[in-house]
Amino acid sequence: MYNTSDNIVALATIPGKSALNVVRCSGLSSLLLYKKMFNQTKTPSPNFLHRRSAYFNKQIVDDCMVVFFKGPKSYTGEDMLEISTHGGTVIVKKIIECIENHSFRQAFPGEFTYRAFINGKIDLMQAESIQSAVDSGNNLDALYSINNIKGSLSRKTSAATLEIQNILTHMEHELDFNEGEIDFRSQKEYVENIKKTISSIKKIISYSYLASEKKSSLVIVLAGKTNVGKSSLFNSLLGRERSIVTNKRGTTRDTIEVEIVINKINVELVDTAGIRKTKEIVERKGVSRTYRAIKKADIVLFVDSRSPQKSFGSFKDLLKDKKIIFINSKSDLKTHSKEKGSYSLSSKTGEGFDAVYKTIKEEVDVYLKNFIDNNLFLINSRQKKILEQATSLLEKTIVSYEITKDLAVAASFLRESFNMFKELQGYNNKNEIINNIFKGFCVGK
Repeated sequence: MYNTSDNIVALATIPGKSALNVVRCSGLSSLLLYKKMFNQTKTPSPNFLHRRSAYFNKQIVDDCMVVFFKGPKSYTGEDMLEISTHGGTVIVKKIIECIENHSFRQAFPGEFTYRAFINGKIDLMQAESIQSAVDSGNNLDALYSINNIKGSLSRKTSAATLEIQNILTHMEHELDFNEGEIDFRSQKEYVENIKKTISSIKKIISYSYLASEKKSSLVIVLAGKTNVGKSSLFNSLLGRERSIVTNKRGTTRDTIEVEIVINKINVELVDTAGIRKTKEIVERKGVSRTYRAIKKADIVLFVDSRSPQKSFGSFKDLLKDKKIIFINSKSDLKTHSKEKGSYSLSSKTGEGFDAVYKTIKEEVDVYLKNFIDNNLFLINSRQKKILEQATSLLEKTIVSYEITKDLAVAASFLRESFNMFKELQGYNNKNEIINNIFKGFCVGK
């Protein structure tokens, strides 16, 4: 896919008007580039920031900050330079032109991370986690991606791989040697060891989530009848007017979704059309979307201007198994009466808002704790598929061994499972899979 003997360069920051740009270089000629480009004779201290003037055709191009990384103690495992230039497009183009003039070529997407993988700095799962960290749309996905980059998922799968390897090694020894030469294990012992490995793999799967499932974002839906103050509360939570607020029933005719952050958790806040029977086609569609929004909600703010808990009785089936916070709205009106178990709130005066928001934050904290307790890893669909297939092969190993009593058959299934784990970590060379993974990276990563 990539020629790893080439010297490569790429802009690692987004091009355009900015305070600074970062240019990355990797390859055998990185140190020579440093000396020629910055008119230096001495080798720089690795991992230290140096202020240097960059020259091209004997003319100064920019005043830069430069770090030299000596391989293998670098991102790629090779000698590297990271050059911080002033922002904009003119200076950085000149810098890259100068670097290309010293036998460096533009890097392909993902080529820096590919070299880190090839040089044994990271395994394939860690490489994928680097991309998921870049792509992450919320704080939890970013946190779990960073943990995977640091090797949390790799360590767990490596432990399972080692368990399979140890069982397979003993089986193959038994097939190669006589009973008097080594200690033979019983069928029961082999089966118990394989079951233990299956259990540890299933635990990895059950305590993992896919980013595509959007489990790491909390959904809070405002629901209730028409004209009870849902949109006013929605705007108060946002701190700006997003939903139209009038006294006319059925003003909100569609769901309005906005992402906010509460206690460092991404929350999808959804304002919905009021629930009522109507003959108007547009409003009926809005109400049906309200039902769909409620189904995916983690928390429902049930709003009513008279008695939320009495009004809730009509929608019990729709809202069962949901965490409900009852909001008794329009407390500024003379007709308002307090209700036990409901929060009195006036979006007009702000009365009661702090208490409602405090409760929402507490529920977000509960959600966060439960999420962290029940999810140890963020995985992608490739990883999940391989883990499930490897588990299935281990289960087939047990079945085939118990039926045939043939160790060679069991070892054959076990070897397949072992190879799947090596593929998971990228040690079985499947070029097409690896190429597709790194092609999805941005240039400079």
